[in-house]
Amino acid sequence: MSKPCDLSFQQKSLFQQGYQQFTPAELKQLEWGLRFTPGVCSLLTAIALVYQLPYLLFFVSLLGIWAFFFPAGHPMDLLYNHLVRHLFSAIKLPENPFQRRLACLAAGVMNATAAVLLLADLAVAAWVVGGLLLFLQAIVITTHFCTLSWMYEGLMRLLGKWNTPLQEDKARQLLQQGALLVDVRSQNEFAAGTVEGAINLPLEELDAHAEKVKNKTCLLFCNSGTRSHIAYNRLMTLGCADVHNLGPFKHAKKVTAG
Repeated sequence: MSKPCDLSFQQKSLFQQGYQQFTPAELKQLEWGLRFTPGVCSLLTAIALVYQLPYLLFFVSLLGIWAFFFPAGHPMDLLYNHLVRHLFSAIKLPENPFQRRLACLAAGVMNATAAVLLLADLAVAAWVVGGLLLFLQAIVITTHFCTLSWMYEGLMRLLGKWNTPLQEDKARQLLQQGALLVDVRSQNEFAAGTVEGAINLPLEELDAHAEKVKNKTCLLFCNSGTRSHIAYNRLMTLGCADVHNLGPFKHAKKVTAG
């Protein structure tokens, strides 16, 4: 039987950055590779600040702005994919999702601002802007938590445009119409207890078993709602058009109890 595979903090942070169609195993494989680009860019920014090199800051700024417009075109990502990863037999980095590209753009603007301040002989102000950027990037490098991605999610939730769990009344209606209740947790978690009528389709095995639910209405749930969100995106890309994210286990229990 499979082991429990709830997401780590770092994997949840990558999910928040927009990597929402990847399984926990895939996110784990990407964790180190996704540190490369912010790590190199932070190093270049630090060198530029220490030696007061405004044109190096402009260069790093250009990298971030370029990455915003070209999801698969960040020069450091390309360097990693075509050279560095082969040294460690690592997997290829995917295209950058919108949230990560937005962070690249913000970093580009901050680097450009620091460069202009250096040119204006305002070294202290340049260090304040650059130091803040380095602090935020250090958090991203060590934990994958991106402040801007967190703010973006909060804004989308406030505007009602975030992929929120299905409403209880709608979920009950779909169940009455024959929808499948799908527990995407591991086999061990499912065996330890689930909700009445649910079938088990572990997130890690979605690709292999997607055909079982391809033409059916499915309500997905897990412990916290994160894995069910990933499963929702994954099944949608696999051609399962009638799937819904029911969210956390306690939500699924309320739906079936009602």
